[in-house]
Amino acid sequence: MKPQENEILLIYNGRKAQDSKVLGYASSVQKYKVNERNIDKNPLTETQLIKVANDMGLQVLDLIDKTSDTYLNEIKDQSFSNEEMLKIVRQHPEILKTPIAMLNGTVFFVHSAYDFVNKGIEIEGIKSKSGNVYESPNRDKDND
Repeated sequence: MKPQENEILLIYNGRKAQDSKVLGYASSVQKYKVNERNIDKNPLTETQLIKVANDMGLQVLDLIDKTSDTYLNEIKDQSFSNEEMLKIVRQHPEILKTPIAMLNGTVFFVHSAYDFVNKGIEIEGIKSKSGNVYESPNRDKDND
């Protein structure tokens, strides 16, 4: 589950509209191939979940989407170990916080196209985090 050079491994949930939007962003990244992993159809194994958590410097419990219906209705007020949570996520992949991108040795949650830009990845039509004119390299010349 390690991406190759110039490859983005995108772990996403095809049932979430925001995840599908991020898949579109990832697909528009220049110079990178997208390797999709739709957890709705192909859930991560317990070993893969541990690897993702470790690569992000998190505990498995930190990978849980605490706004998901399954979490709120079935898990919220209970206490689970990491091992127990691994089994729950395997059975209910919809509680995994997604999308997650793996590329260039980094693993991170993707909330928008800007998360790719912040990692130095070019996306057509998105040049900077804020698009502020004051970020222009010619700013001082323009204001003279």
